[in-house]
Amino acid sequence: MGTLGLTIVLVAAALTMIDASIVNVALPSIQSTLHTDASVSQFVVSGYVIAYAILLVLGGKLGDRYGRRRLLQIGVLAFTLTSLACGLAPNIDSLIVARVLQGGSAAFLLPQALSTIQTSLADSAKTRAIGLYGAIGGLSAAAGQLLGGVLVWANIAGLEWRPIFLVNVPLGILALIGAKAQVPDTKAAANQPMDLGGTVLLGVGVLALLIPLSVGRQVHWAVWCWALIALAVVAGVVLWRYERKLEQQGRTPLIPPSLVRLRPVNRGLLVLGSGFLVFSGFSFAVPLALQDGNGMSAVESGLSVAPLAVGAFLGSLRAPKVMGTFGMRTVNVGGGFLVAGLALLIVAAKAWWPHLHFYELILAMFLIGVGNGLFIPPVFRTILTALPPDQAGAGSGIMSTTQQTSVAVGTAVLGQVFISFAAGGDMNLGFVTVTAAYLVVGALLLLFGGAALTQKTGD
Repeated sequence: MGTLGLTIVLVAAALTMIDASIVNVALPSIQSTLHTDASVSQFVVSGYVIAYAILLVLGGKLGDRYGRRRLLQIGVLAFTLTSLACGLAPNIDSLIVARVLQGGSAAFLLPQALSTIQTSLADSAKTRAIGLYGAIGGLSAAAGQLLGGVLVWANIAGLEWRPIFLVNVPLGILALIGAKAQVPDTKAAANQPMDLGGTVLLGVGVLALLIPLSVGRQVHWAVWCWALIALAVVAGVVLWRYERKLEQQGRTPLIPPSLVRLRPVNRGLLVLGSGFLVFSGFSFAVPLALQDGNGMSAVESGLSVAPLAVGAFLGSLRAPKVMGTFGMRTVNVGGGFLVAGLALLIVAAKAWWPHLHFYELILAMFLIGVGNGLFIPPVFRTILTALPPDQAGAGSGIMSTTQQTSVAVGTAVLGQVFISFAAGGDMNLGFVTVTAAYLVVGALLLLFGGAALTQKTGD
């Protein structure tokens, strides 16, 4: 795969990542124009990531079986069409439905990016490509909010928030044309059968967990919420036993237990999931707090997270060199930057609220971005290098599912924490509480992150 092919793959992946966060800064505008509130509009965020999380492993397996370029093209086409549906949605219900479909489309697209990189490049080029993927992942979350703020502020043709989705249409068309010509068509050596039972069990478990976490507060944690959480636990246990039985029989499970048992994989997933869980809750709270609680405009709110995007990009680009010196302890270094940045952010929020300006957050946000940039690439490398080539799609799907499930859980749980404080009239305390939760995880990464990823035989 050449430079142009890699660029197309990375741009296609970036579209799905940006759309997971670009909505956050536009939520106040969406709430105003579609006449809804934060408790309902959060489903514009969580609907996307729930569908994303449920179908990611299936998307990876389909790419392994039918060809990764083919699934990439299908995913890009579906993502483009559902983005158009989001941009044209006449009410909040249709927007949520379109977002769910958009998340499902992204689930068929994203695993093909990582697995194509894993199977199409030599080791030296692969290391650089994974670094770029990590850089784009770190950049996309923050850049999405900046882009969303600018597009809402620009109010192009009086469309308010709608261009945040419509911008995907021309980009998707270009990616679709380029993929056919420049992306190699790879797939697993063996024609692996699909694990429909595992797919259903995974979907039931994730859905049963995320629905009550998303709506529990609004329905006062009714009995059915706890019943669904219990169902999620049961589905998880049954899924693990079912997948283990399939593997023992020599069949092909959706989530191969042998992969999950690999120490680099399970430790990497734990570190990855914890980081994305708190970051997603933080990303949900920041634009709402800065706009509704602190009085910033959408564009100033977007500018507030711009240093985070710059820091994440620079941190990810430097991560390979830092890893050459510190190995997996690069995660500890990233945790140190996170702790410093989040502590500064809490101090700023307590000192200047409700008159914070974006320039007062530059240093704090930049340090948080650098921390994310240094934290993500070592985890990706740890997991991906442990995967057999024939299971690259499944492994990438498991990793992405962990990431997106963590995003959905973080948005639901920490989002509910923030909304609870906001409903009580104290957005500042809600913002500080969510930021403090992020700080705790950053401290754990600082103290234990590298050790969690380091194998007994060395880095």
